[in-house]
Amino acid sequence: MQLSNFGTVLILGLTFTTVALAAPPDGPTATAPKPGIDSATVTKQQAPQPQAPEATHDVTKTNANGSPGHIFFVLPAYHVEYLKNVPPLTPQEKWNEVVEETYDPMGLALSAAEVLMLEHKKDGTGFCDYGSEIGGFSKCYGSALLDANISGVLGDYLFPVLLKQDPRYFRLGTGSVFSRTFYALTQGVIVTRDDDGGTSFDSSQLAGTIAAGFISNLYYPKADQGTSLTVSRIEIDLIGTAIGNLEAEYWPDIDHFLFHRHDHGPVIITN
Repeated sequence: MQLSNFGTVLILGLTFTTVALAAPPDGPTATAPKPGIDSATVTKQQAPQPQAPEATHDVTKTNANGSPGHIFFVLPAYHVEYLKNVPPLTPQEKWNEVVEETYDPMGLALSAAEVLMLEHKKDGTGFCDYGSEIGGFSKCYGSALLDANISGVLGDYLFPVLLKQDPRYFRLGTGSVFSRTFYALTQGVIVTRDDDGGTSFDSSQLAGTIAAGFISNLYYPKADQGTSLTVSRIEIDLIGTAIGNLEAEYWPDIDHFLFHRHDHGPVIITN
């Protein structure tokens, strides 16, 4: 997914605001004991009192199931799993993730902004060749949502249930930049985790993406139909999945750098 200028400004604004709010207060200053007062008494009187633990910002523990919910604060990531050794999803849980991912309010708003700023053609055909008026925008936006619905239902629910594959992205979290990047670019695109914990070719994701690409010819304008444009939509979907995996893989590291640079320990999430 490409972020619009508005989305980029929003992320930067949220980042700087959160950094400012998360800045720790100045430490306590020492007070010299007054003449004639025993220093042990002063020390006892000035001993710090136990305080309630402060709320901390930790994107890796937003949801109890190990999903961050959103990455970069705005991008839906309910299919991302940060915990290790988790049980496989039931068919109902796979369906719930599709619904959460597809109908997330922030995700719907970003999709509308993307259509508004990236899908309008200046050659007079307007939004996705539907026209330049509000009707054209609505049809183009509806087509984008239908793409997401069909791809999600097929590639993240129906085929994973039938083939017993797990549609989630499991963050690696350790190793070199090359190994983590290679892992992110292949998981959910070429290989995936089976429900029994093994690894296999991600036939469910690929089948869902290809099927959704050809089904889109039923509702896209004539100018956007055909084999070459269908293949292009399939490629864009797979590339978007790979980019989303990269964002999910490195988001805890980015969050750690921005908000927890003085914390101890690496960014490794366990049960």
